[in-house]
Amino acid sequence: MRAALTLAVIAALSTAARADLDGDVFTSTDDGVRIEVPRGWRASDKSAYPHVLLTLSRSRPRARVFITIDPIVPGCRTEPDAVFCSSDPPKAMAGLRERLDRLGVRVTAQQDSRTPELEYEADGRYVRHALVIVGDRVVSVILATERGDDRSGLRRMFDRLVQSVRPTAS
Repeated sequence: MRAALTLAVIAALSTAARADLDGDVFTSTDDGVRIEVPRGWRASDKSAYPHVLLTLSRSRPRARVFITIDPIVPGCRTEPDAVFCSSDPPKAMAGLRERLDRLGVRVTAQQDSRTPELEYEADGRYVRHALVIVGDRVVSVILATERGDDRSGLRRMFDRLVQSVRPTAS
């Protein structure tokens, strides 16, 4: 129960959006983002949580992926619900890490790059979290598994999923 609540808090960062899931391609015209769904994953664009665009799941290994979207709010220190204040990926990741630290989440690894990532453990789940800047929004791709080995084994799928996050054609 607490694990689900923690993942919901981490995943619930923005407003709900209208979107279409057509085969293995998810498109949110409201948010201007397109994502390719990996083979072998069940996808749902229905969520009771705000900010969640898409949820992916599979049973072997048991894993879930949450894809969320948040606005970038320049100078957001005055906005209590804002998560991301900058379109600079390292600064966006620093804001996320600050929020996770406040929640008491233990970060175990961080990769700073054009697409920054964190690995952390939250309530018995092993999590990999990447950020992709798309226009004036931040897309979070969050993989949660029950075992660290499963998280590592899904690395290639996760990387491909993150790389598939693209702006829609204007």
